[in-house]
Amino acid sequence: MARAEWTKLVSLRSTWITLGAASVLAIGLAGLIGYAVHRSIEGGEPPLTLAQAVGTAFLPIDLFVLVLGVFGVLQMTGEYGSGLIRATFTAVPRRWPVVAAKAVVLTVLTLPVMAVTALGSFLLCQALIGDTGAGLGDPGVPRAIAGAAVCPVLMGLLGLGIGTLLRHTAGAITTLVAALFVIPVLLGPALPNDWEKNVMKYVPTVAGQAMYSVGGGGGPFETLSPGASAAVMVGWVALVLTGALALLIRRDA
Repeated sequence: MARAEWTKLVSLRSTWITLGAASVLAIGLAGLIGYAVHRSIEGGEPPLTLAQAVGTAFLPIDLFVLVLGVFGVLQMTGEYGSGLIRATFTAVPRRWPVVAAKAVVLTVLTLPVMAVTALGSFLLCQALIGDTGAGLGDPGVPRAIAGAAVCPVLMGLLGLGIGTLLRHTAGAITTLVAALFVIPVLLGPALPNDWEKNVMKYVPTVAGQAMYSVGGGGGPFETLSPGASAAVMVGWVALVLTGALALLIRRDA
């Protein structure tokens, strides 16, 4: 099953174009941001702290969060749109191996791309910031690079779960964007102060960003540790995929 899903995915030219273009764009944006920071420091702005320097390098990772989220959605909804899903489920009546294979293939394909993107973004950004930038040997930096590589992959798996739940491309992408970018913006101000502090750290976007921060990263919300935030993200992925599988087994293709 995994071999069939791998063939489906890698045989599409759009897969490589999308991942390649997004990777180049993310690294290029990190370089532009690093250069802008360098110019501002030359102009009299104070040097960045370690947390700020790392956070600056990974600002373009939000681009990949969206790209891989949509990528995961399309892995399932694309088959529903084309009608290929009926043939797939006829060949694999139990259905859950289909979703499992898609999840494995998505992870195997995108994790190396994200590793190169995260490392390239960090190195180029810090090189252009100059002597005040962060280095690979600084505390927490290797872990932050790993978090920046893993977070978008988890978002892709979350997208796969949402696509499996809703089966409709437009609805699934709208739900994904709302969950990752709209709800966090609206939820924070809507919560009482004591609730905001305790709830927002478990929101997928906030937990994902905490995975590649150093010392909290200076974000607007209190966050968990990177390890705990990774566990929260894995929990969200497991919850959505489990719910999607339960529905998938019960309903018609």
